[in-house]
Amino acid sequence: MAKTLPHAVVLGLSPTGLYAARELGGANVPLLGVASEFSCGSVSRYFMRLSGGSGVWHEPDLERLLGRLIAFSESMPYKPLLFPTSDYYIDFLISNYSRLKPHFQMSDSYGGLANELLDKAMFHKLCVEHGLETPNVLSVSKLDDLECRAGEIKFPCILKPAYIHLAKPYMQGRKVIVLNTLDELELVKGKIPSSTGGWLVQEIIPGRESRLILVAGYCGIRKGEHDLFTARKLRQFPPGFGSASSVISETFDEAKIITSQFIEKMGYKGVYGSEFKLDPRDGRLKIIEINPRPTLWFHVSHVAGKRLMQRAYCDLAGLPAPDDTSQRNGVLWTYKLKDLASSLQYKLRAKNLVFPPPNLLEGGRASKHCWPVFSISDPFPVLVEVIGYIVKLISRKF
Repeated sequence: MAKTLPHAVVLGLSPTGLYAARELGGANVPLLGVASEFSCGSVSRYFMRLSGGSGVWHEPDLERLLGRLIAFSESMPYKPLLFPTSDYYIDFLISNYSRLKPHFQMSDSYGGLANELLDKAMFHKLCVEHGLETPNVLSVSKLDDLECRAGEIKFPCILKPAYIHLAKPYMQGRKVIVLNTLDELELVKGKIPSSTGGWLVQEIIPGRESRLILVAGYCGIRKGEHDLFTARKLRQFPPGFGSASSVISETFDEAKIITSQFIEKMGYKGVYGSEFKLDPRDGRLKIIEINPRPTLWFHVSHVAGKRLMQRAYCDLAGLPAPDDTSQRNGVLWTYKLKDLASSLQYKLRAKNLVFPPPNLLEGGRASKHCWPVFSISDPFPVLVEVIGYIVKLISRKF
């Protein structure tokens, strides 16, 4: 890379944002970190001025953040690059695209196309239109509409928000709500605030969590330029329907082909992560979601030899791309505290869980280990993460 580089602004400082900061900062890209509150990534050395960074902003007011970002860009010799690492900041970019675009370099997909992936109901519709196999879904703009469509629902099923970031305060760490009967649906429906937006009732694809297949990708500005990485999700938290807690790198060519072709047809440009499940009923891959950003488990792609965030940065900045390498299989990524909690739930509550315990050897034996927060060269984020979990345990929110 050139000696003088434009800044990258990492929006969101969770472990996902921390991955982006470490990959870009490790390539000597100057960084600015942004978050609505103090997070583990807030103390990463890559944002510190001694490492060439511009520090971290904790700004909960989005209108004020917009003004600060524009002022920051105007103070820079080169247009900075924007990289959202959460749905919250994707929504921010979509809402303010026309005001930010003159001042920053970012994927044009955040001008609106990313919303078609962010909205789970719209995403399901796109899958059907393009012939992708996906779980059956019943979508409603408000939960009261489910009463007249109750006959279409097959139990057990899951209830999930169309926009997870809108329902995050209500969900308290869950991604979905498992429903076994119509009575359970009625009980839950009465407790959900109207501010959470639309909801979907989705078919449950049977089979262990270890049959979940992951794709991390970058689609470049020029047509046909793709960089792809695949892995197997071994376990997640909460068990059954949650965020990854254990992932191992493994090659899945069919998932690569399905995802890259769909992304190209849509015209999406940028970093993305997709998830499939291998359906034991017919042996076919069913696509679950595509996120228009890096996701929690992306760090395993870095350790396995891929540089998706660096590729995105170089592409937008007009710099030579990093060397392309084949992925290393057998790299095991573990989010230790969450994986331990998931393991305990499978041991103590197995009869109450939807799926049988995952087969942790389904992806083969690990040849290398990595973690989302812990790093000897960047030690402070893990201390913040551990303290955060202690606080959650004390307040009984974990």
